[in-house]
Amino acid sequence: MTLFQCLYLFLFSFIFYQSASILSHSTSVSWLAAALGAAAAVLYIWKTKPMQDRCPLQLYLCIAVIHILSAVFLLIVASGLAVLLVMMIFAAGEWLRIGLCRSLTKLYEQIDRLTQAEQHANRMLMDVRSRNHDTMKHITALSSAQSEPDTQTYINHWEDQYSQYDRFLKGENAYLAGVLYDFLEKAKASNVNVSLHLHTPLSSLPFSPADQVSLAGNLLENALDSAAEAPEKAEIKLETSLRSGLYVLICENTTPGMDPKVLDTLFQSFGHTTKSGTHEGMGTYVIQKLVNQAFGKLDFTYRHPVFRLEIKIPFQK
Repeated sequence: MTLFQCLYLFLFSFIFYQSASILSHSTSVSWLAAALGAAAAVLYIWKTKPMQDRCPLQLYLCIAVIHILSAVFLLIVASGLAVLLVMMIFAAGEWLRIGLCRSLTKLYEQIDRLTQAEQHANRMLMDVRSRNHDTMKHITALSSAQSEPDTQTYINHWEDQYSQYDRFLKGENAYLAGVLYDFLEKAKASNVNVSLHLHTPLSSLPFSPADQVSLAGNLLENALDSAAEAPEKAEIKLETSLRSGLYVLICENTTPGMDPKVLDTLFQSFGHTTKSGTHEGMGTYVIQKLVNQAFGKLDFTYRHPVFRLEIKIPFQK
């Protein structure tokens, strides 16, 4: 627990204790209120946990000073009006802190996603360069081949190596091409069969490039992590199209199984995930938030072992 979290635990308990002592003049009631304040602090810290790591220290210090001065004021001026004033100051400070932290968190997430996409694009570029570097070697091998069947086999293998990703990357911007390339490489390494039907490029999603990367990256990452854990045939199917002015994105993947309790709250808030381990379910929360911001609709179904996600977003050129 950090120093700031300990301060919140103390302030919640103190404000609840002091308020109860002013209103009831009963020690037992005051201590009960302090316990409730501690429980409220723990719940509040857990609910705001995703934003805490992104907030600058200066903001924490400013808000902490305001809260401490408010607590001292409540200790000096013991009245119902003072309790109300302190609660209003506390609520206003937290509203300001959470608003700024949420904006900073979104900005940092976009920077991280674009940085990762740039790294994936650079890897893809290096791969293309290395293949072009080998072109003359392949030409020399073909020119010296003696048997026509062997030559045709060599050509087919060479063509497969060079064109396996080309049809998926056409039409995509550099960032999403990097995301797709990294996804296909990881799927290949995890022995996950991928079927892509991108009738409309992912870069046509009605978002900024950063949000396009966030949506596609989280969607593909969640599908890959879940499919890789499936005991049966690991498979992912992704389809995009335009229908009646809507951008339609459908993703299906095999899963190791899903808890009905998780399904009930999936894509509604963080802390719920279909993956095992220490995942927090932040990816599903980000996907839902982006779809809502674009006035789109998200729907999902689960029929063991396949999880199907369908996203429809109004499309504007």
